[in-house]
Amino acid sequence: MKKYLFAALALSFFIACGSNKSDRPGADETDTVALVPGWEASLNDSTGQLEMNKLEQGGPDSLTAASVIAYLNKQNPNVQLMLLKTSGDTIYVKIPDAMYLTQQMGSSGPQIFFAEAVYNLTEIPGIKYVNFDFEEGDHASPATLNREGFKDE
Repeated sequence: MKKYLFAALALSFFIACGSNKSDRPGADETDTVALVPGWEASLNDSTGQLEMNKLEQGGPDSLTAASVIAYLNKQNPNVQLMLLKTSGDTIYVKIPDAMYLTQQMGSSGPQIFFAEAVYNLTEIPGIKYVNFDFEEGDHASPATLNREGFKDE
């Protein structure tokens, strides 16, 4: 009897360890993110100017607010966005804990973060502006931003 109980437990253990996360009931779009074109910001070493680069394989698989925010949160584990709402041509997001963004990324880090967030979120059809709500710090303040604000920086 003990042999059968041990065999059943061992079999259960191996089945559980070998299960695929996406096969589980309740797996959602944040478990796996297929990639399509997305945006990445960088500073040009020669000019010091912000440059936006469209990646061939970089963004979320669908352009919904939830999928783009999940993609951005995965790219920036220290600065997590939370969707508040969309209204007209504006998406409203909150950064519940902005300490890393406002105090630890220096002065160019927030600029790069906001540029990437704005370019990726404004890929969503109909969205032209991103309203960021968070506690102001030394290197960043809440604002409503669009792509034009990052041209010629």
